[in-house]
Amino acid sequence: MLLVARFVRRLTGIGTALLLATAALVPVVFATSAASARAAVGHVRLAHLSPDTPAVDVYLYPFGGSTPKLVLKAVPYGGVSPYERLAVGQYTVAMRPAGAAATTPPVLSANVRVATGRAYTVAGMGPYKSIRLQVLRDSLALPAGKAGLRVIAASLKERVLKVTAGGETIEPSLRFAETPEYRQWPATSQKVTADASDGKSATADVSLAPGSTNTVVVLDGKSGLQLLALRDAAAPGVTPVGAVDTGLGGLAADSTAAIPAVAAGVIAGVIAGVMVGGVLLIRRRRAAAP
Repeated sequence: MLLVARFVRRLTGIGTALLLATAALVPVVFATSAASARAAVGHVRLAHLSPDTPAVDVYLYPFGGSTPKLVLKAVPYGGVSPYERLAVGQYTVAMRPAGAAATTPPVLSANVRVATGRAYTVAGMGPYKSIRLQVLRDSLALPAGKAGLRVIAASLKERVLKVTAGGETIEPSLRFAETPEYRQWPATSQKVTADASDGKSATADVSLAPGSTNTVVVLDGKSGLQLLALRDAAAPGVTPVGAVDTGLGGLAADSTAAIPAVAAGVIAGVIAGVMVGGVLLIRRRRAAAP
């Protein structure tokens, strides 16, 4: 019995050492799983930028699905949603008149393929009679000290605009419903001005952080032009912060739920290995005893 007790004490020491080593591995398991969860998502925001189109209800579906992941009610002209986190894959965005039943055929729809770590804006653009849904890519790699600046023309009253940033021309002749690419611009606070041919203008101060991407939307305001400044991404590789699980089926919970299970499985495996090894060791010692 004394010999068995010694073996048990030795086994306990070995088990403790293995458990401590396992505990050191658990943060690695958590970090790896969390990184995988973050890497498997992209971001999408929705916008209504058609000046003469009434408010709309906007639906976002998994491609080919009939149950929406997200529904935005009565989105007015100039309305832009926060970014929503979505699992990578293809989705369909559909617009219906505000208050229409979900079974009503959409006024228009478009597909967007969400890639890992990418951000997109899906915007209703153009006049009501020829409104379209346009998918814009909101991600861009930039050199040091630069920011991305994009100007979208969504004013129906002023069809052609000259846009400057910091006194320098960024868009010499921006036409209604045009969505040009980002321009690389010095990463400082910039005074952005949109000038119309009839003398009307609007100005906004826009902070351009290094590595960030930014959009300025030119809208029809109540008393003239109005500028809406949007931050698209804070820096390269830094996805925008969207609303927290707004109708998205708890993606965060689903993606992290497996993490504790993985860690628990590792620990359970070590404990089981220690127990089985201990039993075999005791049996061998007993068999060898005179």
